Amino acid sequence: MARPSDAAKDRELIRILSENARLPLSEIAKTLGVARATVQGRLARLERDGVIAGYTTILGKAGAQARTISALVLIELEVKRQGGVIAALKKRPEIVACHTLSGHFDLSVKVECETASDLDAMIDWIAELDGVRRTTSSVILAQKFER
Repeated sequence: MARPSDAAKDRELIRILSENARLPLSEIAKTLGVARATVQGRLARLERDGVIAGYTTILGKAGAQARTISALVLIELEVKRQGGVIAALKKRPEIVACHTLSGHFDLSVKVECETASDLDAMIDWIAELDGVRRTTSSVILAQKFER
């Protein structure tokens, strides 16, 4: 088990990376008040332990042109079909997020497509998946903020 001070440094390291994952290790080390090798070791351990699963690029408005229309699709499943449906959804790059839900619907997925007709086809594809009872969709008009 990590010492409390180590756990606090790990949390701070994760916070720094969440703000800018491209920050050089030397700058991270300076911010944390530790050696560069210490940061490198912590990162390796956090990756090995599965705390950090990967790094990503978040597109700004200028880069968002590749995907221009998004929707949230709520999915009601047939009993005991969640695993197969999620596996099928995960294979499609247009589906960028999937969450399980409580209530009338079992899953919520965010779909991003280049055109409205592509989005329509993707929503139809989801509805036709084996194990999907029904869906309802809402096109996303604008993003007000994201954290």
